[in-house]
Amino acid sequence: MNALMRVFVLFAAAIVLIAIPIAMLSPLSLMFGPVAYDWDLRLSSPDKAYDLVVIRGDAAAFDDFTYHIYLFPHASAPADLPKGSAVDGSMIRDNGRYLVYSGYNYPMFRWTGSRTLEVDLSDSYILPFEFEPVKRVGTSDEAVLISLAFGREDVRNALP
Repeated sequence: MNALMRVFVLFAAAIVLIAIPIAMLSPLSLMFGPVAYDWDLRLSSPDKAYDLVVIRGDAAAFDDFTYHIYLFPHASAPADLPKGSAVDGSMIRDNGRYLVYSGYNYPMFRWTGSRTLEVDLSDSYILPFEFEPVKRVGTSDEAVLISLAFGREDVRNALP
């Protein structure tokens, strides 16, 4: 085999060895893409000073749903959307200071007063979750106190 033919065969073999793995991985990259976030609900405090916003994360068949509860001052809360509407991932990234709960547990919650909130986790996932029991948001230094309950399942709770 002459040198030119040998270079051509090596070049073709290199292209095949690179192209086949890329072709096999491209559908997987679509499946393992970013988490889709959906608007779930918005619940105002009794005095309408604060709004809870629940966002649900859906990683398709590769992970369970995640839930993110945010506590916004009413004036700063995002506009209400229909349940199931797609939410840009920037909602999750840009509003971490308002985050109250983030995890896999299915949260139920209710305002127990103007500045008190109860979050009831019905499942006992062993996976970690993030929870902040005292939240100060907005321009005032007022705190919203958040209690965590497991399995209480009060009929007055709001459900995502």
